[in-house]
Amino acid sequence: MQTTSPVVSIRNFYLERPLNRVGQPTTVVAHIENLSTVAVEVQARLVLPAGVSVLEAAQPPQVRLEPNSEADLKWTVQADVALACQLDLALEAKGMEQPTASLRLCFLPSIQMEPVPYIPEPEPAHGELLIGAHHCPLWETDKPRMWDNVLKHPERTPALGFYAQENPEVSDWETIWAVEHGIDFFVYCWYRTSQGGPVTTRFSSALHDALFSSRYVDRMHFTIMWENQERGQAGIADERDLTENLLPFWIENYFTHPSYLQVDGRPVLFIYRPEFLVDDLGSVAGAAKAIDLMREACREAGFTGLYVLGENRYIDAQQLSIMKQMGLDYTFAYCWHVADNPTPAEAIAAQMAAMQGIEDLSIIPQAPTVSQAWSGWNDEGSIWKIPPEDFELLLRQVRVFMATLPPGQLGSRMLLLDNWNEWGEGHYLAPYQEYGFGYLDAIRKVLTEAPEPHRDLLPEDIGLGPYDTAIRSLLQQEKSRS
Repeated sequence: MQTTSPVVSIRNFYLERPLNRVGQPTTVVAHIENLSTVAVEVQARLVLPAGVSVLEAAQPPQVRLEPNSEADLKWTVQADVALACQLDLALEAKGMEQPTASLRLCFLPSIQMEPVPYIPEPEPAHGELLIGAHHCPLWETDKPRMWDNVLKHPERTPALGFYAQENPEVSDWETIWAVEHGIDFFVYCWYRTSQGGPVTTRFSSALHDALFSSRYVDRMHFTIMWENQERGQAGIADERDLTENLLPFWIENYFTHPSYLQVDGRPVLFIYRPEFLVDDLGSVAGAAKAIDLMREACREAGFTGLYVLGENRYIDAQQLSIMKQMGLDYTFAYCWHVADNPTPAEAIAAQMAAMQGIEDLSIIPQAPTVSQAWSGWNDEGSIWKIPPEDFELLLRQVRVFMATLPPGQLGSRMLLLDNWNEWGEGHYLAPYQEYGFGYLDAIRKVLTEAPEPHRDLLPEDIGLGPYDTAIRSLLQQEKSRS
């Protein structure tokens, strides 16, 4: 778009480093562009909350943008107190409508650490419940476009930046952050690339390259959620494909791994679309037979059986009945979709109502899930977020709910968290720019017996990292070619 009237836009407003500490200077950047065919004298005004000050302002304070040109404005800021806050930017020019932008960020307490050779040994925080978090393994070096929605929402930037998940050191940071806040296992989304033959995978580097080669692989457990939704590709061709190709691959590579989650001597397997297993095998009875064969194969491999959980996020008696007839042990929700852009209180109430509604149907037992937020990959549909202080309330409510479930059921002792790192889709608990360790600290406070005061480390605190140079380089190359 070009116009003869002055028009300036703020393309990006971001931090050069996603998480910062009290007393630590950090750089705020505004990338602005002149969309008009006339030169514009622009005055930038940065508004800071109490406790945050500018050490060095953008130079010069007023910038001249030639027609169809761009510029970066930078401020060095510093916080005197730990806080989550918002910075506001406004651009002013004669005869121009004022563009604005906001940036949400977090300043962590100061910390004094010396560089060390490697990430310190995790100090686990334990509680009565078995806590798992869904893990989204989409963040590989050669797939920078996965970060597009985060580029639109810089407040989502992970503490690790646009990290390459295949790095074992990245996996160790995830492990220390998880176990020190009470998370016992990750549920990795698992993708098959074709069916009917030997198993090949995609997005598996978080497991095979990172976790399995990491120093702290034995400090927490992992499971897989079979992402079988891509028809003709991610499921199975027939029963033989399941029993001779897929299941042996799982047993050899995952179930027998010392860190794979077992409950009562049984590996725990999650299936994202159980109804598609029915489609692949032609009937509910065919799916039930196949699941029985899976359990028998696990017993032959030395386990006491196999726990199989199927995904469902609705109070749907018909779907739950099918899952029961398939022989699934439990239902679970990968996430809760809450309609109409709810407030945090409404999002909490809707989740609790869904769990209670499924329980009231008394068709199949459930493993409870709590969701932190939702946006969709392209900010479509209902968009909402529960801040950490409200997430703490949700955790307290679900703990009360779990105490009402029959003691012998898995759901009375296992809670699933949505999601560790679904940055693009808008739900995430791992440390990131807007709230730092806020969600993890809520989990530690409510669900563990560990003392609330503790130390949350960042890579730069001990002279490690960064882990995003490859992806940032690819993104820069793409920008240069555009």
